[in-house]
Amino acid sequence: MNLKKQTSFLVMLLFLAWSGVYANVEVGDSNPSSKAGAAAELLMQEQQTVTGVVTDNEGVPMPGVTVAVQGTSIGAITNIDGRYTLSVPEGALLNFSFIGFVTETLPAEGRSIIDIMLIPDILEMEEVVVTALGIRRETKALGYAMSEVAGEELASVNTVNVMQALQGKSAGLSVGLSDGSVFGNTKIQLRGVSVMNQDNNNPIFVIDGVILDNSISNASADWDASSNDFGNMIKNLNPDDFESVSVLKGAASTALYGSRGINGAIVITTKSGEGRQGIGVRVSQSLGIDHVYRQPDIQYEFGPGALAGYTSYGEQDGGGNYYRFSTNQLYLNSDGVPTKRNHPWAWSGYGPRFDDRAMVDYDGEMTTYSAAKDHFKEAFDLGVNSNTSVAITGGSDKGSFYLSNSYNKRKGVLPNNEFTRNATQLSSTYELTSWLRADASVSFSTSVSKNPRNDIGENFLSGNIPNWYDTDKWSQREVWQASHGGTPRTAYGDKYAYVPMTGLWFNYNMNENVRNEYVTRPVVRLTADLADWVSVTAEGNMNYFTADHENKELGQGYANEGGYYSLGNEKDVSRTGKLVFNLKKDFNEDLSTGLILGGELWDQERTYSRVWTNGGLVVPGQFFVGNSKETRGSEARVSGTKQINSLYFMANVGWKNQLFLDATGRNDWSSALVYTNGTGNFSYFYPSVSASWVFTESLEMPYWFTFGKLRASWAQVGNDTAPYFINRGYALNSYELASGFAYGNAMADSSVDPDIKPERKKSIELGLDARLFNGRVNFDFAWYDETIEDQIGQVPLPEESGLNGGLITNVGSLVNTGIEVSLGVTPIKNRNFDWTSTFNYWNNKTTVENLHESYGEFRRLDGDFNYGNFRIASVAYNGGEYGVLMSDSKPKVWQSEDPNDPRNGMKVLAYSGNARAAYYARSMEVEQVGKLQPDFEGSWANDFRYKNWTMSVLLDARFGGHMASYSNRYGTAYGWLETSLKGREGHGGVTWTSQYADRAGQTFHDGVIPDGVFAEGTTVASPGGTNVNVGGMTFQEALDAGHVEPSHASGHNYFSNSWGQGTVNDDWFSEVKYVALRNISLGYNLPRNIAQQIRAQNVHLSVNARNLAYLYNSLPNNLHPESFRGTASSTGYRERSFTPYTATYTFSVSVDF
Repeated sequence: MNLKKQTSFLVMLLFLAWSGVYANVEVGDSNPSSKAGAAAELLMQEQQTVTGVVTDNEGVPMPGVTVAVQGTSIGAITNIDGRYTLSVPEGALLNFSFIGFVTETLPAEGRSIIDIMLIPDILEMEEVVVTALGIRRETKALGYAMSEVAGEELASVNTVNVMQALQGKSAGLSVGLSDGSVFGNTKIQLRGVSVMNQDNNNPIFVIDGVILDNSISNASADWDASSNDFGNMIKNLNPDDFESVSVLKGAASTALYGSRGINGAIVITTKSGEGRQGIGVRVSQSLGIDHVYRQPDIQYEFGPGALAGYTSYGEQDGGGNYYRFSTNQLYLNSDGVPTKRNHPWAWSGYGPRFDDRAMVDYDGEMTTYSAAKDHFKEAFDLGVNSNTSVAITGGSDKGSFYLSNSYNKRKGVLPNNEFTRNATQLSSTYELTSWLRADASVSFSTSVSKNPRNDIGENFLSGNIPNWYDTDKWSQREVWQASHGGTPRTAYGDKYAYVPMTGLWFNYNMNENVRNEYVTRPVVRLTADLADWVSVTAEGNMNYFTADHENKELGQGYANEGGYYSLGNEKDVSRTGKLVFNLKKDFNEDLSTGLILGGELWDQERTYSRVWTNGGLVVPGQFFVGNSKETRGSEARVSGTKQINSLYFMANVGWKNQLFLDATGRNDWSSALVYTNGTGNFSYFYPSVSASWVFTESLEMPYWFTFGKLRASWAQVGNDTAPYFINRGYALNSYELASGFAYGNAMADSSVDPDIKPERKKSIELGLDARLFNGRVNFDFAWYDETIEDQIGQVPLPEESGLNGGLITNVGSLVNTGIEVSLGVTPIKNRNFDWTSTFNYWNNKTTVENLHESYGEFRRLDGDFNYGNFRIASVAYNGGEYGVLMSDSKPKVWQSEDPNDPRNGMKVLAYSGNARAAYYARSMEVEQVGKLQPDFEGSWANDFRYKNWTMSVLLDARFGGHMASYSNRYGTAYGWLETSLKGREGHGGVTWTSQYADRAGQTFHDGVIPDGVFAEGTTVASPGGTNVNVGGMTFQEALDAGHVEPSHASGHNYFSNSWGQGTVNDDWFSEVKYVALRNISLGYNLPRNIAQQIRAQNVHLSVNARNLAYLYNSLPNNLHPESFRGTASSTGYRERSFTPYTATYTFSVSVDF
């Protein structure tokens, strides 16, 4: 048995065993009446008590072993010590059984003590897992790599989006955080990028056969200060209901999903109560906190002030002139007293060193010129969360049920950021007759997501909030809201009118941006056994999702003048009908066969509508659309009507439990690829073939080589288009006039290739699964090569076509190659102590081939390489990696025609005469500066058990790929981060006495001597008062010649990173490398005698800590290495709103009755 799954299964059994639960286990003939007489005869005989201990082949006690009297319903389950006690009739036979071990039968023969050792069953070591379409398979028969995680393992992590809990759990699964709020999206990617379209690289999420929306968040990092990320449907799921989560990574594992399987699949199976006899109740409660434990490396040495050369305040010389190049000046009020009020350069951190001098505060009171250390952390709240869950399970010989309800409430670390979820699920199965079974489930969840705004970090690091700002003091309501209701204004004589950013706190606390979501998901399934070798299943399911979005913004003017209101609604309804025939025939002990034939109808409909006010509200604080000062706006669309009809099959053959061969095929007919005249490439077939060979059953292997399997697969899956993508029509616009509405049409600005094809992935995968020393060492290896052809995109057309959107056609291919390695070791395993260590490693490289010639040199995927806050774009070009990062702002390099020129390769310098500072010039040529994809990722998990205690520690890592940081760029340019200290006094700055006439005799300590060459034609004003052409001279040469003086650090740092002049450099563009201490959990099962005091079968206590620290982080200024904007595949290189370092601590208790 796979070690990780064995551990999870044992934990489930331990819950029962430790509490001393004795289950009635019915054994014997499938026709109970045939043995009724024998059973009655046994029960009438004299009883005797038998006790004993069950151990494995290493002598370790085995909890959870079923001990049953053959032919009766008498049975017991071993406890934590492997011990059992049972009253049996004389002459009885005892069956000892446990999954993955050979079942043993022993006669009682009057013995009172029967100890037994169970031997692992090599043929049964592979557990049953859930694969595509919910089909349960033995993993030894699978010809592809997949992994399965226990639901309880994920539920213990305590996250809103349960997909975050998969981080580090499976090789090949990349889980990325985003800069969203407590309910924001999570980036999930399996084996690299499969689709050039940035909006479509998430795997599908399937829960009990229902496919959920997997939308991404994609707010612009260039222009949107806040991502306003409300997440997707996953946040509405209750992880307490999960039985297991299967990660299907390759095309062979998802081929049965056809056109929706191109990015892999996350398959969730919920609990059903199946297999339980009687009624059981579980009550669980968790309480947790979210704590911001660290902030970026903000410098607290120097306060606000101007760049050298721009100081126009403070002290004056004898001629009444300001010391223009002095950065030691405080801003003075009319009385000559230093003041924070109206400081013209408060956005820049190049002022004097903090020295506790007296000065006037924002509110007119006296304070000191001091740093407000940790002022960034103080902006965030202590988050709190609570989850209450009750589940009832029951079962009998005829059926079972599972009923649960959970209530989750969280308050995030961002002000007024909250999430509430209430989820209910009912699942049941019942044998209507001996040949007909019904399975039905329905889940209903509601969630409220409040205020996703997340631009606090930007305001601190881009100059809006200086480092002397006392956040605790100035973020109080009495400060940011004046007595008239709006923000303080000088025109009204408000006391706090000079306090900066009152509008920020007003918006966070007074506005409400709320999204209410409602999800209903019914599933009904009927299975008829037509014969002992064939069954037919009819299934219908639906996912009915609606969301109401309401945004209330209170005006900040006098008496709350202004304001805004919008109201929107979304609906997403998908329906699926299936009919499946399942044939299974074993011709003899050596040959087994199976065949599944299925048909599926799936359709989806999405609608959207929104109305909003314009120009403010007539009556402040009254939120309805009719209160709009100007003509209200409105929009509506039907955005997602689509249908896919499918036929599929899966055939499998097994020989002697050592050779297995699978073949699958699926044909999809998609309405999204049908033109209005009925033509198009709308029918497509996706096949797969996979094989596995358990060579340890065929070959004579050393005794320590317990299990070995080779696997291989070839498969094709695909991807079609969004609804209406190829049928270009008209958009309806409406305009509200005084006399009513006027309507107009807008024609689409793109054309469609009439021969467009769906995207198709062709995959080859090879792998090895080896287990040594009876599972003490487990090794799994996979190699894959995938080509994804016929990528769909838009290519440019000539301007005279009038179609700015270009031609929609097939534009090229992507190729994914990679390896995945998993190594598990159990160094220690005995009666009291176990230690299992699991290491995962994976890398993937995605390259571009056959790119459409109309793109020219490359295709821009996202961003702008010659404009914006970053001037970096991700691109695709033939033969290159997907997501190569390019920019026109790489530092220019000197290159002369003379190959022996010693200046060749040196950076070229530009010069600011006002700041008297040199800085590196932009090349203004589009060049590669980095890449989006990581070199490799990995994780290391350690699980410990000591008697009733358990502990697990998880680390994960990423090495490679780049991040372009808005926070680091402008935090350095404006002087707020530690990278801006370079060259300042006490930080390597050169000391010199100026010879310039306007500062002659002044001594400075902030000199920088850049290593570079002045651009041709560069003219500088020399200290001697003449203009000198220093083009082609190194800075050192110009300095030695007396043409320049050392550059002031403030000017050098500012212009090197500013919007208008900055270059791509290490201060803000860095390779991402980190090792994260992701999770530590500690659990304890109360002894049985204590649990019985409250009439419980089991009581489990646990403490979980998540996102504790980054043991290694390569980014400057301690920037959060996972603070990426959005979750789109082509945008995972930009940071805009700094994600605070937040650790989550959770205490949980669960009680089974």
